[in-house]
Formats: sequence, C-alpha cells, structure tokens
Amino acid sequence: MPNSTAPGVEIGREGATPGPPSEGGGAGPVGRKLGLVLGPALAIGLQLIGVPEGLSVQAWWVVSIMALMLTWWVTEAVPIAATALIPLIALPLTGATEAAEAARPYADPILFLFIGGFMLAAAIERWGLHARIALTVAGAVGARPAALVAGFIAAAGLLSLWISNTATALMLTPIAVAVARAMADNGHKDPRLGVALVLGVAYAASIGGMGTPVGSPTNVIAMGFLTERGVDLSFVQWMMLGLPVVLLLLPVLWFVVTRGLARANAHDVARGWEVLQRAREALGPASRAEARVLIVFVVVASAWILRELVLVRIPGLERLSDMHIAIGGALALFLLPSGDPGRPRLLDWSSAERIPWGIVILFGGGLSVAAAMDSTGLSDWLGVAMQGLQGYEPLLILVALILITLIATEMMSNVATLSAMLPIVAALAAALGINPLLLVFPVTLTASLGFMLPIATAANAIAFATGLPSLRTMLWKGFVLNVAGVAAILAVNALLAETVLGASPG
Repeated sequence: MPNSTAPGVEIGREGATPGPPSEGGGAGPVGRKLGLVLGPALAIGLQLIGVPEGLSVQAWWVVSIMALMLTWWVTEAVPIAATALIPLIALPLTGATEAAEAARPYADPILFLFIGGFMLAAAIERWGLHARIALTVAGAVGARPAALVAGFIAAAGLLSLWISNTATALMLTPIAVAVARAMADNGHKDPRLGVALVLGVAYAASIGGMGTPVGSPTNVIAMGFLTERGVDLSFVQWMMLGLPVVLLLLPVLWFVVTRGLARANAHDVARGWEVLQRAREALGPASRAEARVLIVFVVVASAWILRELVLVRIPGLERLSDMHIAIGGALALFLLPSGDPGRPRLLDWSSAERIPWGIVILFGGGLSVAAAMDSTGLSDWLGVAMQGLQGYEPLLILVALILITLIATEMMSNVATLSAMLPIVAALAAALGINPLLLVFPVTLTASLGFMLPIATAANAIAFATGLPSLRTMLWKGFVLNVAGVAAILAVNALLAETVLGASPG
C-alpha cells in the first residue's frame, strides 16, 4: 500500500511488519490433513447410509456435497476458494443439477457488486487516498490519549465501511504503534495507550465492515443467499440496518479500550501530534489522482444511497441496480486520466487483478449449493423436518443461532462460519414461517464479531502481532465487546427490520 505508514515504522514481535493473515486460524497442519480425508469420508458415508424418507436421491447428493465442502471449509484442508469450485463438478455428475444451473450462481449480479466495490477500494489504496483520510480523521480530534484512541477508532470504522478490514488494520496499526512509542519515549510510559490504540483499530475495522454490503465478504454472501430466496436487500437497506449497529458499537469500543488510561502532559501530547504530522507530511500534497478517485467514490456512494429514492424514478434508469452502479464506477476508474504520466489511468488491470478474486469464487460456490438445495427440494424437506420448533419463541431460536455463530467465528473463518450456518438458518426461517432476513441479518453480523482470540480475524492477528495486547486482555475486552455486539444486533433487528423491509418479526 503506497504511502500508508510513517517512515521507519515497523510492528511485530521480531520487528517486522506482519503480512495480511487469513481470517480464522483453520485447524492447523494436523487438522488440515484430517479434514482432507474426513470430508470425502463423510460424503461417501452419507451415501452408504441411504436416502432418508421423503427426500430425493438428488437432494441427498447435495447433502453429501455440502458435508464435503463444509468439512474442507472448516479445516481449510485446501484453499477455501478452491473448495467452492466443487459444485461445478459434483452437482452435474451426481445429477443434482445441470451443469449450466450449477455454474449460473458464479455470475450472480451480487458478485459483480462486490467486484466493483473491490476495484473502487483498489483505486483508493493505489493513490494513498485511504491513508490521507485516516490521518485526517485521526488527527482531527487532538493528541490526548483518549482523544487519540477515538480518532483512530473513527478512522478505522470509516475506512472499513468501504475497503477491506485487513487493509484498514494493516495501514493504521503501524501509525498507532508509532504514536504510542513516541509518547512513551517522551516520558508518557503508559503501556495501556498502545494496547488501546491497536485494539481500537483492530476491533473498529471489524465493526465498520458491518455497515455496508461491500464492507465484509460475509455481507455479500448473505445478500446473495437472501436474493436466492426472493428477499431483495438493496445497498441502502443494508446500510439502514448495518450502520446503526456500527454507530452503537464504536462508542462502546472506545469506552472498553480506554478504561484506565493515564493522563498525558503537554509534552506527551505534542510528541504524539508530531508523529501524526510527520505521517501526513510524508504523503505530500494531495494529487490530482487522489482528488479524482475521491470524486468517483463520492458519486458511487451517493448513487448507491439515492438509487431507490431518486435515480430509479428518472426515465431510462428504472432498471438501475446497485451492481450497475458498482461496475459503472469501476469502468470510470479505468477510463479517467490520473494526471500522472507514469500511471495514466486511475486504475489499471495490474492493480485490479490483485483484488481477492478467490472471494468471488467462494461466493459463487456458496450460492450454487444454495440454489441446488432449492431445486432438489432439500430446503423444503429441512423446513418440514424443523416444524417441531414452531412452538418455540423465535427470539430464543435466534439467540441460540447467534451464540453458535459467535463461538464458531472465534475459532474459524467468518466466511466458513456463515457458509455453514446459512442453510440451517434458512430452514429454520421456513419452519417458523418468518422472513429469512430476520434470522440471516443478525447471524451474518454476528459472524463479524469475533473479538476475543487473535486467530478470530486478520485484524485481531495484526494487533496481537505488535506484542502490545496480551491474550488475557484480548479475552476480557473481546468478551465485553461480543456481549455488546450481540445486544446491538438483536436490538437493531427487532426495532428496524420491520420498518426497513416491511418484514413482520413473526
């Protein structure tokens, strides 16, 4: 990432800046080897057991394929994106679906929404605009300890609405560490400041990702899953549900991580301010390319927000979708000149091809299996099988789903967690006779919590790699945030889902 850190700033237990770790810790080398064998064994074993009554042979094959994929996703026996290619082979060969039907979800419009968002983020990072935004926000609140933490939390939360949580944490963590060290060198030797800064950045990056569909891969997976079930959730509708959760959690985060911070004197404050100023100066003056990328970003974001309210009412734009806006913005980046002779366009393909295409394949695989569940009758069969739960209060079932998701996402990839949970959630929604959004939305956001363990998210791993927060500190602060997160998600779901989607809470 160009110009993303102050000169000479390094983090890590051995003095090296860590690379972007994968989200979730997987199952380790032994677990991966076990999963490689266990996945096919489960798939074959299910076929040997025989088809349950009321279920078609094709649907039972889908169950076996799901067992294989979920085992490999959980253990990361092979790259999770490679596992997502299995439906292209397995579904047609087993007769569960035709080849064209299995492949169609890999080109679902929701995936191109995310591709467009990825390309917009790539342009922002290419020209260092994200660093300028972050430093401006972080420096706007002052350099006193509590205010500094608030500034870094606000910057991380704002950026992760639009770009990768991992990229946000990688960019801001070295600057946060440099500020803490500068103040310590000047006599403000409060180790809690560094802990508050790096945990504030890590946790705010995960929280901010909940606010928009492009903020986290899990959000797009959920939107695609809902679309397959006839629930169309627009960009602005997701923001109307996601942003309140973000706005509720960020102040709680600030309160949790700043407890016990010592006051700093004027010299300490000046030293911290100096580090931020040096980082801003290292960026140099804003370039024409940065300004033009910012304009494209503002236009795209505004179009997403105004599409349903204004744009679709304009003659000729009645069919405009969030995907059209995203791809239109991406094309504009390839077309518009940057003003830099060495890099003539705002975005080139060498930059665009570095976006995480594996995530796109992963989405396609999940949607392909979801479509096969519907076409083979598996979804209906699961709904009937779970009708015994109709006597239970939906809120209790939702809380149980959230707790299962929360525990799982602390130990494995949030994408794998959500992929495993969504079929269960959909079946429960059908059995209870309620709109699937009312279960899918809170479970999806819960998959982004995971604040307790370093392996839960890449942002957590980056914070822990600085050597500043102890595991004990992450455990108890993360626990408090997990509880607050669950409460915020349940409150927003109960208060706003009906208004946003016209969905009855059942």
